[in-house]
Amino acid sequence: MRIIIGSPPTGGDFYPRQSVIDQLVRALEVEHVLFLAPRRTGKTSILFRLREVAPAQAAFIDLEGLDHPQFWIRSMVDSVRAINDERWLQIVKKMPDFLRGFKSDLFEISETNWEDSADHLMHDLNQLGTPVWFLLDEFPIMVDKIANRYGKAEASAALHWLRRIRQHSTGSPVRFLLTGSIGLDSVMQRHGMRGIANDLRREILPPQTKEDALAFTLQLANNNQISLDEALAREFINRLGPAIWPFFIQLFVAECQDYVLRYGEPVDLDKVYQTVALGRRNQYADNMWARLRDIFSETEASVARQILKIIATHENGLPLENLRGQLPDLPADDFRTVLDTLEHDGYLVELANGNIAFFSHLLRDYWRHKGRV
Repeated sequence: MRIIIGSPPTGGDFYPRQSVIDQLVRALEVEHVLFLAPRRTGKTSILFRLREVAPAQAAFIDLEGLDHPQFWIRSMVDSVRAINDERWLQIVKKMPDFLRGFKSDLFEISETNWEDSADHLMHDLNQLGTPVWFLLDEFPIMVDKIANRYGKAEASAALHWLRRIRQHSTGSPVRFLLTGSIGLDSVMQRHGMRGIANDLRREILPPQTKEDALAFTLQLANNNQISLDEALAREFINRLGPAIWPFFIQLFVAECQDYVLRYGEPVDLDKVYQTVALGRRNQYADNMWARLRDIFSETEASVARQILKIIATHENGLPLENLRGQLPDLPADDFRTVLDTLEHDGYLVELANGNIAFFSHLLRDYWRHKGRV
């Protein structure tokens, strides 16, 4: 297992999270899924592993660069045509008309016929009668791009087509898993689209447990010939707060390796933690800082920054009424909308005592530094 902090770890570099994989398999066997997870939390690696072990033909499709439904449907057609599983090919051979309209590489799905083509694709897949799962990454970003470039009507048409497929295909072996680094709910709310995704089964990617994270930390260090004290590793994990993500473990072990090589002495946890929280490798925190403008309007983003700046000054968070009291001029609906989105998208969490706090202590400390708190 190598230290990987840029690309999603796959194969032998992926630390198994079998319970998450099992939960997604159980869900997809009966329903369509909205898989909720912020960026840099291991979501893509999990989907890659799910693709490998799924009891179905599973296609992973990154939609981030697409800005019209025609390209989305084209990508699904291409992924189906690329399936090279022997059992699948034998089934397809028995249906010579399968994807007949899509066989030519010159065939184009246009802006005007994309929905007809999408219906054709689903009809043929249903006729096969064998499970096919589409794992659609960055689906909310695509919806946002469609709305921004072509308007709300086109984005709504894409969402309504998928809803129609979900609701009127009883017995279909086709399943959709939608996920992304920004919340689908916040995108729909921004563009005035409501209720189009409320039938999706919502599965949340949970953080690692402390014991699982400790085992991962020690295994990663050992595999890379890094001498790491168990008590020190446990203390780092305790400092993370509720958000114990594999990416943070990768960062920690990488910084420990650099520290020993640079100084030739045992790791100083305070210095390493500071580097993990504020260093250039921490793309999670930098992305979370920048993405407020992606999930909010300009006015809402300003409100979000105010809320986060206030909460960052409190080590253990603060009660909701106290937070609201520090923003008396803010309309109640705006406050609630922004706060709900910040919780939904992994910035904040309601603790057992009712306080609102940063979900990740690393992000809180980054926010303090970046925001001059």
